[in-house]
Order: sequence, then structure tokens, then C-alpha cells
Amino acid sequence: MSLYRLDGNQRPEEYCWWEIIYTYKEWKIQHHKTHLSRSELKPYRLLDPENRLIISADSEKEIKEYLDNLLKH
Repeated sequence: MSLYRLDGNQRPEEYCWWEIIYTYKEWKIQHHKTHLSRSELKPYRLLDPENRLIISADSEKEIKEYLDNLLKH
């Protein structure tokens, strides 16, 4: 897994680059529309119900697994 933990206080202002691909109880998984493989930016990210950035990852699957574990506790 290659998750990158974010501090949760950043606001995702660049919606034009991000597409919501999954929602669950106001949590959102987004995919970066123009992601380049050589970029340090991870192509997927998780936003909490208040639209704070929580984590980013290389795959949607990684984010969903993280969210499942987070919501179990």
C-alpha cells in the first residue's frame, strides 16, 4: 500500500482537476483527471464529510480499504 496521510486541514479548492468517483455517507473518493505518472501527486484522494483531505493513494482500492477500516472503528 502506498497511502499518504494528509493533515486534514487543507481545503480541496481545485475541483476542476478532481472528479468524484465514489461517495459513502458524505465521504468522497476523487480521481485526478490529468494525473501524470511521473508526478509526486497521488491520483486518488479521500475527503471527509467536511471536504477536508484525509489521505491520497495510488489506487481507488487502497482508499476504499482505508475508508472501510476507518468507519469500522
